[in-house]
Amino acid sequence: MPPARVVSHRGRVCRHDNLSHLRTLPYVSGQLHIDGEWPGAMRLKRGWARALVRPWNDIEPHAAILLERGGHEFLRDASAHVAAAPGRSVFSPALYQFTTRIWRRAGYEPFIDLDVMERPLAANADRVTRPISINDRPALSELVAVDEKAFESFWRMSTAGLREALRATPKATVVEARDGSSLVGYAVVGAQLSTSFLQRIAIDPRAEGEGLGSALLRTALRWAAEHGTRSMVLNVRPGNSRARLLYERHEFKETGSRLQLMKFDG
Repeated sequence: MPPARVVSHRGRVCRHDNLSHLRTLPYVSGQLHIDGEWPGAMRLKRGWARALVRPWNDIEPHAAILLERGGHEFLRDASAHVAAAPGRSVFSPALYQFTTRIWRRAGYEPFIDLDVMERPLAANADRVTRPISINDRPALSELVAVDEKAFESFWRMSTAGLREALRATPKATVVEARDGSSLVGYAVVGAQLSTSFLQRIAIDPRAEGEGLGSALLRTALRWAAEHGTRSMVLNVRPGNSRARLLYERHEFKETGSRLQLMKFDG
């Protein structure tokens, strides 16, 4: 029988021989290590590979995963771990087609395509005709409350999702519309190099028809121009005709590109 060996495992020293594989180095390096606990945010790690997982929102049982680094095998195993709960699917970020290969190899399937729209920014942005404010430190609970009224359950944003949107670009802010002290609409806009991104726009249905969408969008465009960007990009679901009309009125045009949201069911 080969001599026993000693390896370190999570700070402990363990003796084993060839009859017990549980503490071998290949087993340790192949494990998924998980920081955090569902339904909170979790970081999954294996070797150098990393992924962040959070609930899709506060209503649906599903999860969103952000692959920081790693290959399709790590992504598959991390997704399978999260999707092990009954009724839980795992969703990718919105991906350009050329970036989906690793996700397909990991077992993800297309869920929905999103149209990409863009418009150049003029030096003199359109005039805003009603009071709209910029808030770099918004109360996320207020934004979530508006989102719950504005969207069907699957497409609602959670606090974690809003934080992720605000951190997606080096510069970001929230544009707010209020009726007295009550928030009735908001937009999340970010800037990176010469491009700005409209990450979200939501309006309380009770305030629809009052021009809030245009006011929020114009203010977002003005903010983006003031922060040195030359164009604004957004995505929209093909069936969301109301939002599409708003964007077209403000000179957004389809780029011909699409983003793809992908789904893993295990």
